[in-house]
Amino acid sequence: MAVGPLFHIIHMTDDLAGTEAWYEDVFSPYTLMESSYAEDLRRDASLVLLGDCVIEPLAPTFTAPDWAEFPLGRFFSRFGTHWHSLAFYSDDLLDVWRRAHANGVRVVGNSGASVSVIENEEQLSENTVINLHPKDAFTQIEIASIENGTALRDPRLVDGTDFDPEWWIKNHPVKTPGLAYTTVTVPDLNRAEQVYVEGLGGTLLHKGESELTGTSDVYVQLGDTVVQLSRPTRDGTLAAQDFEKFGNMHHAAAFKVQDLDATKEYFDSKGIATLTRDDQTLITDPATTKGVVFRWTTWDVPGGPRDTTR
Repeated sequence: MAVGPLFHIIHMTDDLAGTEAWYEDVFSPYTLMESSYAEDLRRDASLVLLGDCVIEPLAPTFTAPDWAEFPLGRFFSRFGTHWHSLAFYSDDLLDVWRRAHANGVRVVGNSGASVSVIENEEQLSENTVINLHPKDAFTQIEIASIENGTALRDPRLVDGTDFDPEWWIKNHPVKTPGLAYTTVTVPDLNRAEQVYVEGLGGTLLHKGESELTGTSDVYVQLGDTVVQLSRPTRDGTLAAQDFEKFGNMHHAAAFKVQDLDATKEYFDSKGIATLTRDDQTLITDPATTKGVVFRWTTWDVPGGPRDTTR
């Protein structure tokens, strides 16, 4: 499978230091990368691990006079604090490009102030990172070569580090191994399924309806990660409000937990409010989680990587 392990999900924020401090206080994450500045992107960001999931808290470099002219700045200007995108590793960018191109998904190159569509294989050879156009893939998806420098330092992929993905299960009140799934809102489930299965080589796992989130859902495993493609089915839910305001995009991150009541009690102690819940899933108020939608669930996606019955 050309699309491999999840690299990270991006938490776009207007306060990087405050967001990093919040993650440290609530989750005691493993730091993969300290805060750093990328001049070609006009952004400041860090990388932290929660279970086996890397989260990238990121903010445009507001001190740069032209920050709003770059893609991340343009995203922030339009959407504000929000989940931004998904990023995966790959050992075959050419296969990713071919699949995407054949299914009508535009691929763009390394993102500077301007981006251009990669129209042929010769252009692709100039890139170690590519991005799927968010209008075609329903959110931005970054695909990075497994041979790039970050992968070679990723403690999930290399030996000899002190990273323990089970540390949170053994030691932390939020006993999470990492993501259960992550949610992308879409207007057309059939087209989204085609893009993620045929266009990206994912595996269809499950389809269903959720009364809690008010969505019709398709679950696709992409690499080692389950992506929930969700179409809102009624007004008034977080998913519907987000979709009505912004359209299709990376909407939520759902982390697996062992005990919902214990998780809620811990979040209450940290000032993190529960917006709604059922017997299997709890949704916390984004106003108390630095502006992004988190879900916490005991449910395993049937056939997915955390399903112990398969």
